Amino acid sequence: MTPEQSRQKLIGEVTSVLEELIPDVEVKPLIRGKDLPCGGPYGTEDTSLRSSIEISTDAGLETSDPAIVTKARMLLEEKGWSISRTGRDGDQVELAIEKAGTGRGSFGVRPDYVIFNGVTLCVDNPES
Repeated sequence: MTPEQSRQKLIGEVTSVLEELIPDVEVKPLIRGKDLPCGGPYGTEDTSLRSSIEISTDAGLETSDPAIVTKARMLLEEKGWSISRTGRDGDQVELAIEKAGTGRGSFGVRPDYVIFNGVTLCVDNPES
């Protein structure tokens, strides 16, 4: 898999959860910066790369209903994501999620929007 394929896979997977969670939502993917090295014995060689990605919904949504977190957990698990931790950061509920063959990150439900911050798989750098 190329870095671009890895990015598109993660974006597609998370976007499908968001679209089911909140129908008719505008989903905004953002690739943050350049690909990060993750190869070598200490993860610092650019023989392999991963991308840092943020995916959010548009602001102004009413997601403060506690049932939205329950629905998010259910959808993520149905789609093969494992949830290793649930926490609260102020008014945000965060789910630490990971899916084999896709990536990992934090899925946050806030009172007015939902956001995912994570990284793709570590894949071979086609330029090395």
